Formats: sequence, C-alpha cells, structure tokens
Amino acid sequence: MIKRFLPSLGTGIFVYLFVLLSSAHSAEVLSAEAGSPEQEKLDVHLSVYVLGSLPIHTSNLMVEGNEIPQTSIGGGIGAGYKAGIFPHFMKRIVGIEGESFGFGANVAAPRTVTGSGIRAHADAYFIVVTTMANLLVRYPGQTFQPYIGVGAGFSSGYLLGSDIQYGSNKVTGNATSMTFAYQFLGGLRGYVTQKVFAFVEYKYFVAKYDWGSKGPGPGVTLDLHAQLLSAGIGLSF
Repeated sequence: MIKRFLPSLGTGIFVYLFVLLSSAHSAEVLSAEAGSPEQEKLDVHLSVYVLGSLPIHTSNLMVEGNEIPQTSIGGGIGAGYKAGIFPHFMKRIVGIEGESFGFGANVAAPRTVTGSGIRAHADAYFIVVTTMANLLVRYPGQTFQPYIGVGAGFSSGYLLGSDIQYGSNKVTGNATSMTFAYQFLGGLRGYVTQKVFAFVEYKYFVAKYDWGSKGPGPGVTLDLHAQLLSAGIGLSF
C-alpha cells in the first residue's frame, strides 16, 4: 500500500497547489469585479534545477545489524522540479512548495577482515528519488529574494547491481526501500526579468533506508545525511 502511495504523493501535492492557485485567482477576480482600488500580485513559481550531492555523514552500511567498516558514498549529480505559491493573506512572505528530485552515487567499502576473521565489502550504485512538501519564509524583494525553509516527505532508495557481503550474508542484485525523509533548506532567488528568475539553494537532507529481508537477500540499512546544492531557473506569475 505504501509503495503504491508514493508515486501519487507528488501528483497530490501539485494538484493541491493547482487548486489553491485557482481559488486565490478566483478571489482576485471577484475582488477586481467589486472595484477593489488596489490589486496585489499573486506570487506563484515553477522551476527546474540541477543538483549535486555530498553525503557528510552516513552510518556504515549494515547487513543484518552488522556494520560494514569504511563505508563511503561518493558525490553524485541529479535534477528536480518544483512549484510553489506565496499567498497574499500571508503577505507573500510565507509560502508552500512541492518538489520532486533525484540523484545517484556509488556506495563502496573495501574488502576487510575483522578481528574475528569475518570478511566484509560493499559495491553498489545508489539512487535516491524524493518527493517533498516545503514550508518557506522569505524576504519578498523586487530583485533578490533570500529564503529559508523546512520540508518533509517520502524518499525511495534504490540499490542497483549490489555486491555486498558481511561474513556468510551476501547481498546481490537490486532492491528498493521507501522511507520518511526531511530537509532544511535555504536559498537566494534573483530576477533576470519581471517573470524569469535564477536561483541557488542549499539543502540538508536526511533519510534512513531499510531494505529489510526482501529483494537481494539479508536485511540492509543505510542512514543518509547529505548536503545538496542546486541551481536552476524558473517562472514567476
């Protein structure tokens, strides 16, 4: 049930934003027809971006509760898209945003022998696909708009081409894990024209993936804390 829910989460967020936008637009039209002396801009943005990831902390990859020493996750690249709205009744300072993004990286650990003679190693490609709902607070400047925010959602972690071993437990093949994820973010938007803007953004992203006993073999877990730096372009209207 949960896996079926994940693909629809992003769609639900964007449908909600569309309904909210339509309601706000209708309110503006009614206000205009009533002869309101001053019409305020409805601030909605749509954007796409590329991102780079740099894991700053991970627990060692674990197999059946046993840590594989010296686990490392390399930096990766990815992309995403998002849509948000800053309503007039919040003074266009507080807004909501839905986004989806993904990135990939290598997971590796050298072949080692523990004190008890247990051999361990890891080699796999790791892909993260995430859908988030963010709450944002910004300075609504005309040219530059710095902002901060917090987000929560769901993330799928895909292990591809796994070759992971701890003692007699060996994991091969592919596996998928879905989990709760959250992030803290901050960025700066700058307008190139009245409607077109560019932006840079930093995220601190956290998710713990648990592949259980399904998929490639014994239970595998990974606790991911990553820095994500993105840059993109968008439209505001």
